[in-house]
Amino acid sequence: DLLYISTARGLYAIYTGDRSGTTRGDLAWVYPTELPLGNSATVVGNTLYVGGYDKRIHAIQANPNPASLTTDTSTGYRINTQFLWTYEAEAGFETNPLVVNNTVYAGNRDGNLYALDATNGSLRWRYQTNGPILFSAAYQDNTVYFASDDMYAYALNATTGALVWRSQ
Repeated sequence: DLLYISTARGLYAIYTGDRSGTTRGDLAWVYPTELPLGNSATVVGNTLYVGGYDKRIHAIQANPNPASLTTDTSTGYRINTQFLWTYEAEAGFETNPLVVNNTVYAGNRDGNLYALDATNGSLRWRYQTNGPILFSAAYQDNTVYFASDDMYAYALNATTGALVWRSQ
């Protein structure tokens, strides 16, 4: 019953249902960032994956225990400090992370499609194109599909990152 909203100031979690002591639209917590987040978060289980212009993919607990949250004294907002890991690239992330088979796939403004271990954020592989990747990837049958601003669409083996094909 939480809605996650990416903003220029971080990720906001808002109640969409009635929980004890809350009403719809109440702010549950904030995960603050210094730079804007690139797009929507992807939720898998109790983990949120979101990329930002701070060059990072963030893995955050989606539904932390309210008792574990700290309160920002200047705003009164509860702060989610329950991040699991971050991965830093060469440039900012604008795409929604795609999470399949414990791997996070995310295109980056540096022209790479990154494949990260969803558990610990370690790099599995990356594939370099000749332009920023500003659109989210898709997955089917162990193949990741995406487009780059180099005017090509790509299909990569999801496990190895090997090129399956590139459009004409």
